[in-house]
Amino acid sequence: MLKMTVMWSCSSFVSYLLVFMNKYFEGSIFTNNYIEGAAGILASQMGGTLYARYGMKRSFIFSFGLSLLGGVLIFLLESHLVPVPASILLSFPGPIKNQREMALIYLVPKLAFIAKLGIHIAFLCTYQASFSDDTIFPAAKRATSIGYCQLIARSLTILAPEVTELKKPLPIMFQSGMVLLALMVSLTFNDSSSSVKTKKV
Repeated sequence: MLKMTVMWSCSSFVSYLLVFMNKYFEGSIFTNNYIEGAAGILASQMGGTLYARYGMKRSFIFSFGLSLLGGVLIFLLESHLVPVPASILLSFPGPIKNQREMALIYLVPKLAFIAKLGIHIAFLCTYQASFSDDTIFPAAKRATSIGYCQLIARSLTILAPEVTELKKPLPIMFQSGMVLLALMVSLTFNDSSSSVKTKKV
């Protein structure tokens, strides 16, 4: 139950955090919201298939790893630790400052899409594992166990709007830190864990 509490808490907190960050990501808030919707639609199509084919552990590793990749790349750009590639800068007109601003408007929404796609898949896999895998929660204790996990996860998630208001790049650092924690916990699950139990008829 402790492991699944981490899965619930990280997927819930990061999912809502990225939604609230739409107004602060580079680019139009409308574009960022469209990206949010597109990531959710694609995740709903991919998540079930991914979980059924590769099982819980690999699905968690893939989804949290994908979200971590997007978050870390956004952090590197927002913190100016990594310069925007010259090939991208030169594709925009004007002085170097304007070029960098335009490049961030071009790059950040795409990286945010990667981070959001990963966390939406992770959230779906968390639901799938919690409600259908007897190796995670036995049927007799499932409702109570999920209730405890969600209580802690939702209590943590109410802090997401406050974290969003922190100065850049702190919000995306929180996202990356939470996803990294979930990714490390994912490595402790058994390879055989899967929500799909195939029965021969």
